[in-house]
Amino acid sequence: QITASWHENDFLNLQRFPYTGLTLTHAVDKIVTESGAGATALFTGVKTKYGYQGMGPQGQDLESLYNYLKNEKYSTGIISSSFLTDATLAALYRHGNDRYQFEDIAVDYYHNYADFTIAGGQDHFDNRSDQIDLIDSLKSQGVKVFYGNEAISGIMHLPSIGFMDPLRPPYLSEGRSAFLKNGSLKALELFQDKSFFLFIEGALVDLAGHDESIENQVSETLEFDEVAGLMLDYAQQNDNILVVVVSDHESGALTLLQGDGMNYIPNYAIDEHSGGMVPVFAYGPGSENFTGLMDNSDIYYKIKNVIDQNLNK
Repeated sequence: QITASWHENDFLNLQRFPYTGLTLTHAVDKIVTESGAGATALFTGVKTKYGYQGMGPQGQDLESLYNYLKNEKYSTGIISSSFLTDATLAALYRHGNDRYQFEDIAVDYYHNYADFTIAGGQDHFDNRSDQIDLIDSLKSQGVKVFYGNEAISGIMHLPSIGFMDPLRPPYLSEGRSAFLKNGSLKALELFQDKSFFLFIEGALVDLAGHDESIENQVSETLEFDEVAGLMLDYAQQNDNILVVVVSDHESGALTLLQGDGMNYIPNYAIDEHSGGMVPVFAYGPGSENFTGLMDNSDIYYKIKNVIDQNLNK
């Protein structure tokens, strides 16, 4: 995906990051992981079972970086081009062993909401089988709720949550707005002069691998690369900001075969995840530690070490 995307413009912002490495992604019970287990390893430092989120292989609750930093009074942000109860995001804020219990996961988010959130998935909050309206519940807690990309620029209140779609937002090629970029920039504005943890997910790179769609995989990667570049710009202009770009797994096992001249033939091995290693890119304090071959669980400890040094722990 990265190679194909690079060839669109002979450049990616990812190449501006000074430190790079590779991460293994397997779960404890499967060579080829999925987002819940992969994200749990990244966020908690514990490899777990396929489908688990924020829960160890023996069923124990795990503390994620998100929860650790909330306890340390950091501002927190979650921005994704997927729906809020999707597996990667849920590994931040819940403990569970079934990634498809979307309405239950929405309840978990209500009990552990971020300061600033933008994603899809509104139906899991206010169009539920139990008739509970979690959006009204969030509002009763003082959370500002807004809808659509055009509303982002006017948000000046924390906590806030913006729903961009009833379920999963569409591909960019199908008309998705630029809310990933706009929301990420708004988060930086709202978190100015605060210690913060901001998680940004270009989620549909994965979906395009499942769909074996090179056009969508490239366009989704390029959007995420633009956002990564903006985060890098911000870190370069401000002190004490660590930016880490990583993936919870590969999707589609894409290879580029020789075509005519400088053209390639996209070759997907499978419409599922693969067990291939994924790259990591880093800039900022401690970024020199994100090099070489790592386990995905190592990412947690490398980030936490930087945080603890900042907290003088």
